[in-house]
Amino acid sequence: MSVIDILVDEHRLVRKYLDTLGIAIDLMGTGGKLPKEFLEKTLDFSNTFLDTYHHYKEEYVIFLKLAEKKGGTIDPQIVSLREQHERGRTFVKAIARSIDGYLEGSEVQRAKLFENLGYFYQLQRAHLNRENHVFFPMARKTFTEAEMEGFMEEFKKEEARLGPETLAYSEKLVAQMDTQLAEVFGDQYQEKRVQLEKVRAH
Repeated sequence: MSVIDILVDEHRLVRKYLDTLGIAIDLMGTGGKLPKEFLEKTLDFSNTFLDTYHHYKEEYVIFLKLAEKKGGTIDPQIVSLREQHERGRTFVKAIARSIDGYLEGSEVQRAKLFENLGYFYQLQRAHLNRENHVFFPMARKTFTEAEMEGFMEEFKKEEARLGPETLAYSEKLVAQMDTQLAEVFGDQYQEKRVQLEKVRAH
């Protein structure tokens, strides 16, 4: 498995997270009240997995080396990807600021939370597609096998620093988010999950 395969696998977990988050946003838009634990896990996954575990490998290993290899010709695109990561962090901070007020019943904070969850969701889906369909194929074509092996060593060092349990913990967070929505919204949630699977199948 190459470093790009690892990133693609990690994107599958991010997509599961976004699928669940998308359903939550739909439920919130029709008047549903998202539970505190779900919102806390939404933030936890973003901070633990996206920013700490996953984005480091992209920003400081693959994107950096790809920019160097291309001799500056794709610098604007690389800067754009990093800016999208930063915009995601900004949305997560805004989401965190609205949670207490939302849970206390503030309509203003509810509107802000709904808006920023939606912005974050749309940004992350577009970002994943861009990386999967443009930058990861470019990296596969650009780097030699020896270079990929060198990147793997960087990945292993970072994962050792964070601890081997980080990935398993992040997978558990996504599963718990899904379970919490199912418990709170029941059939409503199941209907939306079925609709999502039908769309995915086509």
